Amino acid sequence: MDDIVDISVIIAMYNSEFSIETAIQSVLQQESHGFHLEIIVVDDGSSDRSCEVVNDIKSNNIRLIQLNKNQGQAFARNVGLSQARGEWIQFVDSDDRVGADLYSKFERTIQYGMNCYLFSFMRELPDYTVRQTIKEVRDKRAFGHFGGTTCNKFIKKEICLEFKPNTYSDICFSVDMMNERELHIGLVKDAYYWYNKKGDQSITRNFNKAEFNKMTSYLYDQIDKSDRLTKMFILELSLAFLFDRNIPLSVSFGVAMKTFFKLLRYLPATILNQNRKSIENVRI
Repeated sequence: MDDIVDISVIIAMYNSEFSIETAIQSVLQQESHGFHLEIIVVDDGSSDRSCEVVNDIKSNNIRLIQLNKNQGQAFARNVGLSQARGEWIQFVDSDDRVGADLYSKFERTIQYGMNCYLFSFMRELPDYTVRQTIKEVRDKRAFGHFGGTTCNKFIKKEICLEFKPNTYSDICFSVDMMNERELHIGLVKDAYYWYNKKGDQSITRNFNKAEFNKMTSYLYDQIDKSDRLTKMFILELSLAFLFDRNIPLSVSFGVAMKTFFKLLRYLPATILNQNRKSIENVRI
């Protein structure tokens, strides 16, 4: 492995024997670029052949870290982050993949002074795919595009925070980054992350009420610590929860009402200047 690492790709893995090779190979088999990569796979106590599959991939760029027991995606990501040596951090889920031209486009895009770059989504659903293209970065709320996921980002390691365990950690991570870091966000145009929502192993298909309530309580507690844009982002999330078919309406409605009363004066600006308006959705 090279002494100099430009990008650390962190993959938290749990019982992913049928998808992990695709995820890793999508990073290894890229169009030509000049980056030096390391792939840190953190196995979160898998009981299947996931680790054997990783070990069978012949590459000096891969490091496999095996945890003794399952402790959740946030914990596994934090372990990977603690071991990362790259200037940039990228998170990839073990059942997803990245577009073949992602790193070559990133290489052509990098500018001095930026500490975070976003790229777009291909959302693979059971019957069709939705191409979700970020057209512009309006303000720091863009960091939370696609429900706050971390998987459409390159983040400078020096600003990358740890994840909150036992909750929907991506959303909490996004709000923490908006509150605690000065974000200078760039856009890798027309580069895509392939987000797999076809099977039951996709994390967002499995609603956990306890984790959801813990996450929303955490966000509610952050409101008074947040600036205007972050408050608008939290309010927009609450509105989005109302229309998420994976969340029972009785749960999402309670969250929305509680947040509305706290953030009512930001509602007109949030409706008129929605973060999501800078994303073009096309069914393909």
